[in-house]
Parts: sequence; C-alpha cells; structure tokens
Amino acid sequence: MNVLVSTSLAVVIAGTSLVAVQGIMAEGRSLLESSPSKSVMGEVAQVEGEFHMAKGPEGDVTLDIVDKSYVITSRAGKEVRLELDDQTKIQDRVNPGDKVEAKISSKGRTLSVTRLDRLGDLSRK
Repeated sequence: MNVLVSTSLAVVIAGTSLVAVQGIMAEGRSLLESSPSKSVMGEVAQVEGEFHMAKGPEGDVTLDIVDKSYVITSRAGKEVRLELDDQTKIQDRVNPGDKVEAKISSKGRTLSVTRLDRLGDLSRK
C-alpha cells in the first residue's frame, strides 16, 4: 500500500511541476509578445496599394483604395518601409508629404500609423 501511495504522490508532484513549467513558459512568451513597441516619425514618401472599382449600396460605382505599405523618410533621412495588414490601426489614409508617427512591434509589424499634421501634433514633437 505504501508503494501505491508513494507512486500516486510522485505522479501528482510531477503533474504539478509540469503545469508550473508550462505556466512559466507561457508567461515568458506573453512578455516577449508584449514587449514595447518603437515609434518612428517622418514624412510619407510613397504609398503603395491597390485600387478596385466597386458598386456602392445604391448601385453607384466607387473606387475602393487598399493601402499595402508606406515608405516614410525619418527626420534623420532614413527611409523606413511600413508594411500594413488587417490589424494595423490607421485612422485616416495618408498621402505623400503627410507627417506621420508609426508604432512598430519588436518583431517589426506595423501596429499603427497616425497622421500628425491633421492632429496638430507637429508643434509638440
């Protein structure tokens, strides 16, 4: 009977340890994924995307614009390409010449693009 109790206790301890290790690993991944983003400011030099003709709800023809990437020139003169995806937050479309601030994840994904001249933020930065 002592062997059965000892074996059961060992299985419980091993299971608890495994769960604890998995929790620590998940927490480590979470910290890596939520690591701070960097901010890049500059002027839009180029907008790349697609244009599609579409019909509106009333049957009128509209032009659907889908931006795929922005190339911005930072204050230091360095060109930065911002690849856009469905999760990138963009309040307003930007055009060449607009001043923007972009948030980029530690993995290089563009998180958001904000037009500065429309918000009056140029005087602060």
